Formats: sequence, C-alpha cells, structure tokens
Amino acid sequence: MITGYAMGRNSIGSCGISSGILCALGWWKVWINGNGRVRRQDFNMGRSETRPTSLVVVGLLFLLTGCAKHFPVRGMILGIDPAQQTAVISHRDIPHYMPAMSMPFRVRTAADLAGLAPGAQIECVLVVRKSGAYIQHVRRIGGSAAIEDRGDRIVLPPNPDRIPLGASMPDFTLTDQFNQPVRLSGFRGCVVAVDFIYTRCPLPDVCPRLSASFARLQTRFRERIGKELILLSITIDPQYDKPQVLLGYAKIWNARPEGWRFLTGPDAEIEVVARRFGMNYWPEEGVITHTSQTAVIDRAGRLAAQVNGSSFTPGQLGDLIEKELEKTNAP
Repeated sequence: MITGYAMGRNSIGSCGISSGILCALGWWKVWINGNGRVRRQDFNMGRSETRPTSLVVVGLLFLLTGCAKHFPVRGMILGIDPAQQTAVISHRDIPHYMPAMSMPFRVRTAADLAGLAPGAQIECVLVVRKSGAYIQHVRRIGGSAAIEDRGDRIVLPPNPDRIPLGASMPDFTLTDQFNQPVRLSGFRGCVVAVDFIYTRCPLPDVCPRLSASFARLQTRFRERIGKELILLSITIDPQYDKPQVLLGYAKIWNARPEGWRFLTGPDAEIEVVARRFGMNYWPEEGVITHTSQTAVIDRAGRLAAQVNGSSFTPGQLGDLIEKELEKTNAP
C-alpha cells in the first residue's frame, strides 16, 4: 500500500512538511500574528474581537484534511484498468517516499488514462493525502513522431505497416548466430521479447544498453529463459552483421543460445520485419540512424506491449514481461 511508506521532508507540495497538523498550526500562528490579532485572554475565553471561533475551527479542519504531498514519478505502464480507474506502473525510485517497484496507482478520471498502453513510458505527479493517493498530470514520454539527430529535428513519416497492439504479429523467418533458420511461429506458447540492434552501434546508451537489458532478463528469468521466455535481437545492419559476427557479439553478452537469438537476413526481409514493429532506420555517414523499439509478444503470437526508446530500466522491462508471463499462465 502507498500509505505504508514514510514521507520525507523534501517533497514538492502545498505544505512542504510531513504532517497536516503542523501545517495547520503554522497557519494558525500567522492568523494570530497578522490581521486577526486574537488576544490571548479572549482566545482562552473562547471569543475573538475580529473572527468567530467557529471560523478558526473550520479553517483548521480544512487544513488538516487538505494538506497534500506531491511527488514526481517516472515509470512504465504495465497494465490499464479504465473501469477501476487504475494503472499498474513499474516506477523508478520516488525520492523521499518509496523505492522502485511495480504497483497500481489510482487516477481521478478514466480520461487520465487515455492513449496509454502497456510499455508506454510516462511522467506524472503522485498526490498523497490522508484520505488516499492518486496520480495526476500523466504525460507520455518518448514515442514521438520526430527524432533528434546531431541537433537536427527529423520528423518521421507515418508507418502504415506498423502492427497495432493486440493484433497477431505476422510470421517471419530469419537466420540466427549459428546460421540456423529461426521462425517466429516456432515460439508459439512462449512470451517473446524483440529488440533491434546493430553490433557497430557507436552510442553506448542505445544498442549496448538494449543488449544489457536483455542480459539482465537472462539473469532475472534464468529458470524460464528458453522454456517460457525467448529473446530475439534483430540486426538492422545485415550487410555487416553476418551470423559469425552475431555469434561473437552474443558471446560478449553471455547469451544463452537456447533462449536468446541474434537474427540477421536479407536487407528487404529485415526492413519488412522492422517496420511491422514500428522501427525507422537509415544509413548515414558510416552509421545507422534509427529509432528504438522493444516489443513483447504473448503466447498466442499477439503484440502485447511496445516500448519506445532505450531509456527504460531493465527492471521495468522485466516487470512488463513478468506481468505477461503471469497473465498468460492464468487459467
């Protein structure tokens, strides 16, 4: 429960302290010393020269119940329940309030959840009152139709080939690091996570970060990798990333061959598959400019979630996959 955590002193809020009582006492002190000018002897007798005692009591009660704490939250959507007006979010540490974890948060209206789906990365404000807690000012981050490239803002064209969430992912066959054919439909019954990388990527916070996240998944799901969970990393540089190159790259990440495959194939086939997942990429001055997409496919072969960018944490991606594993295990 949210209320099970102690609140710190440095949150952003209307009171800026941990107790509504202290907030009310501060208001009362200002009122006495300001224009109210309540004389001590009159207050002790229950009367005031300028304000009725009942008004003071009402003001105190309002402040006791109205003071709130506000905490900035950043996380990933794991699930949405509009009927219950809740969102399950895997969030990062909330400073001075709670550590990173996955939990449901309430919103005030279902409209606050509009446009959100599993995998969406969001920022919001957690409001904590004595009467309960909720999130507000929910804003989706990432997933923009434009990218920044060396200071230039490039608007991406619409992608009519992108598969919508909940739809079946079309089958494809590519070649793995062992020069063996791999067919997506061959993993039916497993949850499949897919990302797109290339081994010569010079940016440590993009392709290497994506691969590091998959490496963490191997550790977290060590008993389920290759049995219930499959990881597929598809190169967008197939002219260079031949099977033997991908094999060397897989060894760098200690990829378990039964559960983590690195795939390559003809340029045209790679492009078709990448566009279905919403990828955009093109060669430019010796490197490949590209967006980042990580997808989760459920046991029935449907696109269950999609994560834009590479700024998510391995824990958040793991929470997203774990929720899918639990959901599809349910009778």
